[in-house]
Amino acid sequence: MDAVHIYTAFARACESGSFSAVARELGTSQSAVSKQIAALEHGLGVQLFARTTRRITPTSEALALYEHVRQLLDAIEALKASTDRKASATGLLRMTMPTSYGRKRIFPLIPAFLSAHPLVRLDISLTDQSVDLIEEGFELGLRVGALASSTLIARPIGVSERILVATPRYLELFGKPESPTDLAAHACITYERGERWSRWEFESEDGRQAVDVVGPVRANDPDAMYELVLADLGIGLIPDWVVDGDIVSGRVIGLLPDFYPRPQPINIVYPQTRFLSQRARSFIDFVIESLRAARRPGN
Repeated sequence: MDAVHIYTAFARACESGSFSAVARELGTSQSAVSKQIAALEHGLGVQLFARTTRRITPTSEALALYEHVRQLLDAIEALKASTDRKASATGLLRMTMPTSYGRKRIFPLIPAFLSAHPLVRLDISLTDQSVDLIEEGFELGLRVGALASSTLIARPIGVSERILVATPRYLELFGKPESPTDLAAHACITYERGERWSRWEFESEDGRQAVDVVGPVRANDPDAMYELVLADLGIGLIPDWVVDGDIVSGRVIGLLPDFYPRPQPINIVYPQTRFLSQRARSFIDFVIESLRAARRPGN
């Protein structure tokens, strides 16, 4: 049995927590996988898994080894992909992305991606925090907004437009703002992350304008902010993927059409020091093409 096969079994055992699952995936028996792991433990002189009748749990030694093994397997896969254009994308792809954007824009693409790449499994963490990809073991991350200086490589996939909206009921009660400065007198639903959450900036033909806003609630999730807007509690600066078709339907009204917030870039990022696996390349290419197709006229 070659070393790559053994290390593949070890990595999948860490990821799945089951020798039987690894055996089914690799087309062998559970006892064969167990013997491979036992031989690896013997060769290294450490216990890699705590075993019970229901589950196996990686030890601290196994978790430390896993990071090196994962990089080795990714490097081998990247080498194969570079020499064989027909190589299949396989394995577990771990990634992190913002909660709202992930649900609204990326999750609808997943069935078609998995249909095109049936040997890939996805492990997706939804969070609006910019987690350390290397430390947390993610291959890919999706970021909305300007990127901080880092060693990450970025692939642009689009931009996020933010729209100033309120419900007809709120505007009936409190009036419609005619300029950004009018917003200071309105109840505004704000995003609570970042230092400048209470300052909204707009571009126009006359240049940039900024206004400090206040309101009854601030939240750290665009969907939650929009729910508060829909409850007639105030005016919100909401991402376009959240508002979607509600302006056309009349559910909300777009405000200040001659003033617009600066669009936010959306990027898929990955560590500069990591070999990009075929599964990661396939996912990036699929997302970029799918989002580009969705923006074409007629879609």
